[in-house]
Amino acid sequence: MKFYHKYQTELEAAGYRVDEHGYVWDAMGNQSAGEDNYGNVQSKDANVTEICRVAEATPKPNIKL
Repeated sequence: MKFYHKYQTELEAAGYRVDEHGYVWDAMGNQSAGEDNYGNVQSKDANVTEICRVAEATPKPNIKL
């Protein structure tokens, strides 16, 4: 799983698209962020960084089975 796949739901809710390779695209079709083959994550869009930061800080509900 690529880095941005963890935040795909939150990014798509904000109008971004995460492709199968883990790249993030904005509504205009510009690449906003991605992860290279070595695991280095880069973002050219401060909004993507903030969306991921907020998603990471938001507690996920515990589901008990």
